[in-house]
Amino acid sequence: MARKRTNKKQSLTKNIAMLFLSLGILAGASLLFSTINARPEFSYDPFGERWKSLVSSDPIRKEKPSGKAQASKSAASGFEYSYWDILLLQDSNSATDADSFSIQIAAFRSPDTARSFAAELEEKTRIRCTVADTGKWTVVRWGSFQSRETAERYCSKLSDRLQRECIVVKM
Repeated sequence: MARKRTNKKQSLTKNIAMLFLSLGILAGASLLFSTINARPEFSYDPFGERWKSLVSSDPIRKEKPSGKAQASKSAASGFEYSYWDILLLQDSNSATDADSFSIQIAAFRSPDTARSFAAELEEKTRIRCTVADTGKWTVVRWGSFQSRETAERYCSKLSDRLQRECIVVKM
């Protein structure tokens, strides 16, 4: 019985042909777009205006500015925060007093488990937590707040983002 030999030259030939075909298509597309771009009857203005309205930091205002400042009604309430506000920002007046509050994310019996949980949480969500030993339990906490109200607002949003129940604790 004779074995069928594969011809490596044929596959090399096909690869070279595909390379030249790809280069030809690329050169043709480049020539086409440069020709279209050089002709004045083709305009990109509709696309440019739409692009500017999508990318621009200042929205186009159709109103004429008046001398009086008007109160604008916002859809967001005063207690709504963005995702990064909750995760990365802490109370600017973080307290060292006895009346400071923190958000407890988890509690473990083993300090090693608590540290590994905190490291995993930081890796996944960029939340830098503290691990504290309270005697029988080792807790994972985030933030330091002077008022319970501020801590509770952050706790609510943090619980939603982490999809686990967090609590506010007095430190």
